[in-house]
Amino acid sequence: MKENKSSATLEHQVLLPLFNLLLFDKHDSPDFNSDHEVLSNNFVEAFKTDNPTEIEENFFTKRIYFYLKELSTKERENVFNILFNNDVYISTLTIGNLFSNKLSPDEKNTISTQNKILADLLNYKEEAKISKNILLFFSLQFVSIFEYKFSDSKIITKFEYYDIIDKLGSFQKLNS
Repeated sequence: MKENKSSATLEHQVLLPLFNLLLFDKHDSPDFNSDHEVLSNNFVEAFKTDNPTEIEENFFTKRIYFYLKELSTKERENVFNILFNNDVYISTLTIGNLFSNKLSPDEKNTISTQNKILADLLNYKEEAKISKNILLFFSLQFVSIFEYKFSDSKIITKFEYYDIIDKLGSFQKLNS
């Protein structure tokens, strides 16, 4: 796995706008002219009703899907590089796919499963086809949002915003 400053920068460029989109319905980071920002009504309602950690169709996975689908070719290439160079992600998906498909973790099945994961990544990079494997990565990246105890259900303080980003490990939690 390649772990360098440019990889962290790529992750930040790709994931921070998505993080903001989930919380505020916009890609831009909040200005925090006051000590807090209002969370989007979509986020507040979905947070109350959806189980955001499931990969089923809900507000969060729809929003992630929409965001990933709208990325430019260069941005999709950045996503591809982030995922392709993440050994923990590839290994976790491989094991998960083996068990969910009731396959023994022998060399043949492992290689076949990894090839499918890599094919999914290439299909996304080249044709913007999004698989559950790709959605799973982004859902795992943002699980800290869903576990966070906000001081108010409709706002986020400047401290909470940066605290969540810090808990996300500057978007490298799965890369360590």
